[in-house]
Amino acid sequence: MESPKIDYIQSKDNKTIKHIISLQQRKYRQKFGEYMVEGIRAVTDIGKKDCLRSILIRESKRSELEPLVEKGLTVSSVYVVQDPIFDKIEHSVNGQGILGIAKKYVNDLHSLIVEDGLYVALDGVQDPGNLGTIIRTAVAAGAKGIFLLKGTVDPYNEKCVRSTMSALCNIPIFEDVTLSEFYDFIKDNTIKTYVTSLENAKPYHTISYPKRTMIILGNEGNGVSREIIEMCDQAITIPMYGDIESLNVSIAAALCMYKVREQI
Repeated sequence: MESPKIDYIQSKDNKTIKHIISLQQRKYRQKFGEYMVEGIRAVTDIGKKDCLRSILIRESKRSELEPLVEKGLTVSSVYVVQDPIFDKIEHSVNGQGILGIAKKYVNDLHSLIVEDGLYVALDGVQDPGNLGTIIRTAVAAGAKGIFLLKGTVDPYNEKCVRSTMSALCNIPIFEDVTLSEFYDFIKDNTIKTYVTSLENAKPYHTISYPKRTMIILGNEGNGVSREIIEMCDQAITIPMYGDIESLNVSIAAALCMYKVREQI
């Protein structure tokens, strides 16, 4: 961090405080192309990737600022915020007293250079914790991209951001993908698609996955939509060896991703 300007915030009506509160709503995250991150690790990781615009730190935690500076973060503004005001913007219980405003990466589906590898698509996943865990796992599994079909929860939702553990900057994420865009993309790039479903499905561990594979998972309660299932190459299922109907979608995603990675 190259000697960023440090401002002190002593009023709840400060424009930066109002701005960070506005980022709790998706429409403002989209409008400004920004989202909020919490905690030393997330702020540090995102700052090292040049994705961080501002840091806000609780006044009583002012001593934590120097170690952050020594980590070589790239950021333009730092704000020291009085504790009662910081309480209004920090959401984590027993938080670490540090927040960041990060810029969103807007990825263009039509500009993606498709390589061999693993891709993941999600259709209507609603729980931000599940989505965040899937994004984090996809990064760990070396996936090339994540496609969020319309109706899937915002990946920059506060809970989702926490669940990703700063993985949002480590993988291309394509939001609000329409059915027609998705269909054209998989056909134009000769990607084999495998959708989790109970109908006409093969056990996921019996498949020989090709070099260019996409795994598609759906809504926590309803699964993948009929329209998506019909455009996919093969339905797959994860065997249940105990007396339970299904797995949490983030667990199912992890099993499928790593099963593909065992082969490609």
